[in-house]
Amino acid sequence: MSTTPEHPTAPPATPPQAATGGRGAAHPAPLSRMLGFERALVGFLGLLFLAAGAAVVAVGQGWLGAGRAQRPVTDPLAVGWVNGNAAWAAVAAIAGGIVLLAVGLWWLIRTLRPERKPDVRLDQSPAGRSRMTADALTRAVRTDAANVTGVTRANARMAGTPRNPGLRLRLALEEGTEVRRVWEELDAKVLSRARDTLDSEPLPTAVRLDLDRAPRQRVH
Repeated sequence: MSTTPEHPTAPPATPPQAATGGRGAAHPAPLSRMLGFERALVGFLGLLFLAAGAAVVAVGQGWLGAGRAQRPVTDPLAVGWVNGNAAWAAVAAIAGGIVLLAVGLWWLIRTLRPERKPDVRLDQSPAGRSRMTADALTRAVRTDAANVTGVTRANARMAGTPRNPGLRLRLALEEGTEVRRVWEELDAKVLSRARDTLDSEPLPTAVRLDLDRAPRQRVH
């Protein structure tokens, strides 16, 4: 069990039991969206454009020869081939545009796709079919978290996959609440109960703490 704070309003002092989560500790990987492909693609494109820019600067400064710096940006041989094969060039341009459009739409859909809320397997045997639904687990966790001292509102949702689930918690705290006490009570009363329910199932958890400010009173 591992608990990772997400953008807390104040840096909490995390007690050891909240950091380790006792038994069933696991790496909090399922709490992050699967953005590895997107990051790799963006990084590759960034490196590609950086290399292209460096090549342009090198040619423009004459580091690769004064003659190259004086040549047109578009190679005359390439321009001549395009002019002589206009039909094939148009087909290639259209095909490339369609491919880029398809990749862009796929990337957009993949990025905006709602995160799955996996059910949790209670029986880890090959024939085991006992499961707890994500809604049932999050309702129980949300109810327990709302009863923690100093918490005014609580929200919970599942993340990850059925084989490697994770839990997201967002808590609103009253002003003046001691964050360390919230961490201790959350781990002792809420997360430990969830671990007992799942029978030592690894359950990485990310907790976000917000300060619930009292509404301003109007003066009449």
